[in-house]
Amino acid sequence: MVPASAFSHFHEQGAESGTASTAASTPAPTPQLDILTSNQDPVDAYRVNMTHLELFNNLFSKEFLSIDESEQPDDIPVTIYSKHALTTPYLMHQVLAISALHLSTRTSESCEFYREYAAGLQNRALSLFNESNPMLEVTPANCVHMFLFSSLVGVHLLCDTLHYQRDSFEGFIDRFTHCLSVSRGVLTVMEHSWPLLRETELGPRLEWSQVLMQSTDESGSECAALHDLINATDASPSSRKAYHESVLHLQQVFNAQRVAPGHKIRTPLVLKWPILLSPDYVAFLRQQQAEALVILAHYAVLLHRGRDLWLIGEGGRFLIESICSSLGPGWQEWLKFPRAALEEDLTADKPSWT
Repeated sequence: MVPASAFSHFHEQGAESGTASTAASTPAPTPQLDILTSNQDPVDAYRVNMTHLELFNNLFSKEFLSIDESEQPDDIPVTIYSKHALTTPYLMHQVLAISALHLSTRTSESCEFYREYAAGLQNRALSLFNESNPMLEVTPANCVHMFLFSSLVGVHLLCDTLHYQRDSFEGFIDRFTHCLSVSRGVLTVMEHSWPLLRETELGPRLEWSQVLMQSTDESGSECAALHDLINATDASPSSRKAYHESVLHLQQVFNAQRVAPGHKIRTPLVLKWPILLSPDYVAFLRQQQAEALVILAHYAVLLHRGRDLWLIGEGGRFLIESICSSLGPGWQEWLKFPRAALEEDLTADKPSWT
């Protein structure tokens, strides 16, 4: 059984996700389909309607699938999410929510409509999840659904943060650290359900992801200066341990990304680091400790290199520029690598690696 704390942030998210609730205005509903049926009021705005059909169709659009490198063995393609969503109401709502969030990034005219719709659908997804899993027990029947749902909630929150939480650096950090706490829940789900997941269609993909992170022969130098920085601080031994672990995982992501075919930025790798972070590091980041911010600026290099992916956008540039501005002159030497990344002329065919 998964500890209730693993999903505590999922339970809280309904009151915090964007500006909408499940009462948000939507087009007039059409006759409902069983997959989105729940014991709701007959005038429920989130019964199946034409917007839902638009969102489901959008899952297979070229723009949405730009994040889906299904030929790679560690990717979980959209087809797997959609297949399982057809039998799992809470997963279907979350799949449609991420589709709505994508559409919010494609057009300024309808941005607020789709973002509010995404928030409303996610709130409903969380409610349905809690109804379906009151004891949070992982079984062979629900382990895939639970893992897909938890990972997609984390992706949704991160995407929303990178696109829409850039009014202030403090607000961004507050929201970003909330995302990191949710990501820890994803790892908890995976750890407790791994014996079951490895026997499913996700098993080979998840195993390959671990191989990519742990068995790369070439060790890069992107994070070399960070170890020197941490060793030079007057932080406690436990703080140093948390920082060193976060840097180790970040370098593993850089290494795995470097050997990816074509050096293309791959979404699963970019999203891997937040899942691996310790609660201690997240706490330091929430406090805006300088060392934690410098490490985050190095992670933002990966985000910046993936700026053409709709999930990420200009979030990496915002982070690098904000961190460089917030830290004093004495920290700029440690930020040379992130600042240099902003000058990279990175394209899908000719990446620039430092």
